[in-house]
Amino acid sequence: MLEFNQIQTLQYMGSKSRLLDSICTPIVSDKEVGTVVDLFAGTGSVGYALKKYKNIISNDLEPYSHIINSSILNGCMFTYTQQQSFLSDVSYYYKKSSEMLAEILSMESMYLQDSYDNYASYADFVEATPSVFDNETKKEFYGELKKLVDMVIPGQEKQSVPFPCLFLTYYANAYFGINQCCQIDAIRAAIMNLEDNEQIKFLLTALMSAMSSVASTTTHFAQFLKVKSATTYKNLAQKRSRNIINEFVRVIDSYRAEGLANNNKKDFKCYNLDFLECLESISLNKSVLVYADPPYFKEHYSRYYHVLNTLCLYDYPQLAINSQRNAYSVGRYRQDRNVSDFGKKAAALGAFERLISKCAVNKTKLIISYSDNSIVPIDALAELVGNYYQYRIVKVGLNHSKQGRVSESNMKVEEYLFICMNTANKDEIIDNAINRLKGMKPIVDNPGGFIHNYMARKPYNVVASLIECFTNPGETVYDPMFGSGTTIIEASKLSRLAIGTDINPVAYRLCRVSLKSWDLKRLKETLSEFELQVQEACGSLYKYQADNIEQIIERCHFDSINGKMIPTKYWYKTFDGKKFSGRKSEMASNDFISHYFEYEKKKLKVLENHPLIPNSRIAIKEGATIFDYFCLRNLYALDKIMLLLYEFKNKKMYGYDVIELVVSSAINLIKLSDKKASSQMPYWLPKKDATSRNAVFIIQKKISAVYNGLVFLRDNCKVSLSEDVNSSTESIRIYNRPAQVLLDDELPTNCIDLVLTDPPYTDQVPYLEYSQLWNDILQNSDYLKLDDELVVSDAPSRNKDDNDFYNVYQLVVERTAKALKNGAYYIMFYHSFDLKSWRKIISLMRKASLQYCDQIPVAAPRKSFKTIMSPKSTLDGNYILIFKKATNNIDKQYTGTIDDAVSLATECASSIIRTRENVTSQDLYDYGMLKNAIEEGYLECLSKKYSTFIDVIKGKFEFENGYWRES
Repeated sequence: MLEFNQIQTLQYMGSKSRLLDSICTPIVSDKEVGTVVDLFAGTGSVGYALKKYKNIISNDLEPYSHIINSSILNGCMFTYTQQQSFLSDVSYYYKKSSEMLAEILSMESMYLQDSYDNYASYADFVEATPSVFDNETKKEFYGELKKLVDMVIPGQEKQSVPFPCLFLTYYANAYFGINQCCQIDAIRAAIMNLEDNEQIKFLLTALMSAMSSVASTTTHFAQFLKVKSATTYKNLAQKRSRNIINEFVRVIDSYRAEGLANNNKKDFKCYNLDFLECLESISLNKSVLVYADPPYFKEHYSRYYHVLNTLCLYDYPQLAINSQRNAYSVGRYRQDRNVSDFGKKAAALGAFERLISKCAVNKTKLIISYSDNSIVPIDALAELVGNYYQYRIVKVGLNHSKQGRVSESNMKVEEYLFICMNTANKDEIIDNAINRLKGMKPIVDNPGGFIHNYMARKPYNVVASLIECFTNPGETVYDPMFGSGTTIIEASKLSRLAIGTDINPVAYRLCRVSLKSWDLKRLKETLSEFELQVQEACGSLYKYQADNIEQIIERCHFDSINGKMIPTKYWYKTFDGKKFSGRKSEMASNDFISHYFEYEKKKLKVLENHPLIPNSRIAIKEGATIFDYFCLRNLYALDKIMLLLYEFKNKKMYGYDVIELVVSSAINLIKLSDKKASSQMPYWLPKKDATSRNAVFIIQKKISAVYNGLVFLRDNCKVSLSEDVNSSTESIRIYNRPAQVLLDDELPTNCIDLVLTDPPYTDQVPYLEYSQLWNDILQNSDYLKLDDELVVSDAPSRNKDDNDFYNVYQLVVERTAKALKNGAYYIMFYHSFDLKSWRKIISLMRKASLQYCDQIPVAAPRKSFKTIMSPKSTLDGNYILIFKKATNNIDKQYTGTIDDAVSLATECASSIIRTRENVTSQDLYDYGMLKNAIEEGYLECLSKKYSTFIDVIKGKFEFENGYWRES
């Protein structure tokens, strides 16, 4: 039988010392495993037990745990001579504090030896103790301690105190007695004098162990015990009478016997990272096993062991406020505490999926510890594990102390060990992509993305991951509707070639500017010159004189009164020749309003007022024109800005294209909008508080954002735009035209290794109609091919209905599939509740010999443009649909009846609802209903009778407060 070493460190919640045989035996028995990653190491019992058998990598996000693991795995060199010198330093610091507090310490000693019947007197002594949490005291003998307390400034690491006194001023007569706090501070002060980092960790571990054994608590540091009876008085007196310096030396001696004070090698790596950051830092492969013992409950370890973190950091922390009581927390917590997703009901299962998928994609073996009374139901965890691994479960019955409460000390629970040694068998490329994406938080923001506020940018990290999974460097990616250019840009960053098309001139110019090789020094000169001229031409438009003060209007609110926008309130700054003041506000006076309407008389030189395409769904009313969306002042300012833009164009100034993009990006903020300037609803004008902003300030900010974005792209993109290189060089090519009309020499047959695109979702976003302000003001309208747009539009004049949408998309897919290599993948973002929409997409793909392979739900980083536009008909997130070009279509054919299809859908929904908590309508789609209907072939049958899956299951389950439950 194998033997596993144990070491005592802390009295610890969740210690695995009782499970060591069950955990460690399969690990040691597997000869293929060379390295074990103890991912949530806690006090390190598993790593310590395995260190004589395997290479150990330990990790924990909590500082105290990181220090303990580093100490017990690696030890240090700490001789008896060094120990004696160190203890001499401890005596020096202890003498300083004990002499200053001699009177209080004498009184404490008397109380700790008094009759336990006098508990009320001791309780009064304890309650009067001053601390940084309450520095008031009615006891004169606490005067010296109060002086120390008053010297401490929480949150300031360097303090003006006569000696280190954190524990005296934070925790005296709380978690420890006063004398014990003197001793802890003295030991910690002596540790701070050391230079050897391994010695520091070793001694901190010994000190934490000593503190844990004498602390005035149950088994943790969430709260301290208070004197309420003779029994609690006796308990505290016994704990507080123990000498922490003596306990500390005893622990050092025990660690020395284990060989931890006689090791000058640093054999094992120890990390202090979030679990995913740790896994990213390690080379994962089939010779690595990850042992994961994540938090089971909402009670986060940073709360239960905050005192130990404070000991390790010794930073005189800021004090946590209890938001409900608006007072300092009873447990005297730090303000900065970690909160694990594993301790949150809404996030725990997702955290497990990120962990499991990360290991599975790297063929890394995995063991998970979990209990049957935890946040995630065991059935749900088992189902999740089964998606990625072949596994077996070992159950171990245990008695849990449940935080040390006597009444619950014998609660029986089942501990489950999920032993996952082999990954599930799936298509390797798709499996890799699914696993990577399921563990990924989508991100859309980076400096390149801030260049322009174009609608519906895809998450760049998701796009990059897909490109990496499905292509190799040098291969070609195609996006037939590239929009803001995310696919094309990420392809360039990853050394892939790319081809892109988009019907929208704004999208084309944005992508071209983003990928073009700019001389940034020359470009900066041009941008600076444009900024200066805008300031000279428009700066005076925003100046207003009031009470002999020159105000610079920053923004102005308007109310619509009798069809006319009337100023109601404005915000301004002042300028002293060097800097602007803070923003102030004033109500619009009659003079201010009169001054504003002077702009009605101004004659515009460049801008022309054109009608917009009416579309009530996107808030464009019948008869609406370009000028309706600007206040008089900003309309005049924009006219001047456009005049400057054309002058730069006529002079053929270097970087004119970039200046045009600056102006384009500024338009949505220069026009009237709501108070938050939400670009998600660009044509909606509120009746009250419609807001205009200083166009000069906006141009300045946009110039900075565009330049910084281009610097970012210059530093990260690796493949150049075709116009920047000679014709024989492999490059990126983009076209401003509909994808379905590309010529063969522009998009040759069998030339594409991956199609990755985000098409419009039927009627959810009419991109060209949303771009009317941009395209009309920048005189792009002549280039628009509205009839060729892939869209369903509510505009009566366009005749763009569902049939037209699918006819156009069929042409796009057929043209694209022709260029796609055999066996290559067509990946598209799509999301909708509508079953008919899904059925038609699958059907038209099949007609183009694109076989459905899989789908991945990916959360949105924030509410998307499409979700905001259609909250009831749009999923709050993305589906990534994966198709493969295959001449032999092997899609499963469904032969059942509509009733059979309903039964299958209901059974699938029941499985999801039964194994998960708080299942929303979107969860039903995400966790299997859509996938099952597509793969089993009954989606088409359902779509002929039902609009959504919700219609299918209505009445078969209970729906309450937004969640589905079994009846």
